[in-house]
Amino acid sequence: MKSDVKPVICASTSSNAILFAGPTRLRGFMIQSTGISGTAIINGLANASAVSSSTNTQVYIPVQVGAGGTETLNLPEDGILYAQRNGVGIVDGIGVTGNTSALTITLFIDK
Repeated sequence: MKSDVKPVICASTSSNAILFAGPTRLRGFMIQSTGISGTAIINGLANASAVSSSTNTQVYIPVQVGAGGTETLNLPEDGILYAQRNGVGIVDGIGVTGNTSALTITLFIDK
C-alpha cells in the first residue's frame, strides 16, 4: 500500500514558500496560471526558513505555464524524495521559489 498523499498549496500571491518541512516525497503537481505565462521552481529547503535556489540539489524542478494554462505531472512509483542528501545541498522539506508570475501551485506529497 502506498502512503497517504496530501496536497499542499503555494498561493498565487506568494513568490517563495516552504510548503512542508520534513522528509517527504513529491508524487505530482498541478500548476495554474492566473493570467500571464509564468515560471517557478520546486526545490528542497536550503535551511529551516528558506527554499534553496541552487540547481545542484538533485531535486530542482523548474516549471513553466503558458498564459491561462494548467500544467500537471504525476510522478511514477516512489516519486522524488525531498530529504537531506549526504549532509549537503538541502535539508528535509519542499517548497517553491521564484514564483514571480502569480502561479497557483499545488504539490501532491507524502507526509
